Amino acid sequence: RCDLSADVANSDRSDPTSALQITTQFVLTKQHKPTLLSRDISRSLSSLTMSKLYYTSTSCGAASFISAFTAGVQLETEQVDIRTHVTSSGADFYKINPKGNVPALVLDDGSVLNENIAVLLWIADQAPGTIAPAPGSPGRSQLLNVLSYVATEVHPAVGCFFAPNQPADVTAFFRSRVAQKLTYVNDHLVGDRRFLVGDSFSVADSYLYIVLSWTQYVGIDLAAYPKAHQFFRHIGGLENVRAAHGRIAEDPATVL
Repeated sequence: RCDLSADVANSDRSDPTSALQITTQFVLTKQHKPTLLSRDISRSLSSLTMSKLYYTSTSCGAASFISAFTAGVQLETEQVDIRTHVTSSGADFYKINPKGNVPALVLDDGSVLNENIAVLLWIADQAPGTIAPAPGSPGRSQLLNVLSYVATEVHPAVGCFFAPNQPADVTAFFRSRVAQKLTYVNDHLVGDRRFLVGDSFSVADSYLYIVLSWTQYVGIDLAAYPKAHQFFRHIGGLENVRAAHGRIAEDPATVL
């Protein structure tokens, strides 16, 4: 989860009574490149309640947005100012998610998922086979292994640098720890792989990509870890990721 502030063309979907015309969807091919498939789905939203994702544009919640965009999973969306805990519409975010972190996914039944792995896997399971291996498969176990390492080791090791005014000895410890974690990412988690799990983009790639993006804000030279740096550049250059960033920049009411 993210408790830090790392915040640095589609038609309008804000009217829930209008017809939703989805004409494009990103999926991944065996050539490891996202391919734009044409889809023409018109349906009335008057009786549909969509799940809603609360996120920020550069924190870990962005990984959930990128994942949903890539898989073609439609969600309502709203950005949050984590410093003030006020949403774009002016709502008190603590009343939506008492923990105050992003991502927070409010499901159709009103229940809330507010941990990265839970949100990412929920999104993946809405579009089976697109951004995660199938449940029960060996690949799924590997995905959980990678997601767990990113969430429990890499995320806090980089994210802790957003905490201001730390004593020198604490900062020294933080730097030693992040060097250890990024060395493992470089040598073992990424290595010579194009993608972390299997041969196509997954929620794990989205999550690690966002966490690595924070290094530019906290004075960590990712180039010192060349394989991790190459992974970051590769994922950031994918068509689906670039398009998702463009969509995020619009501060949209929905993912698609």
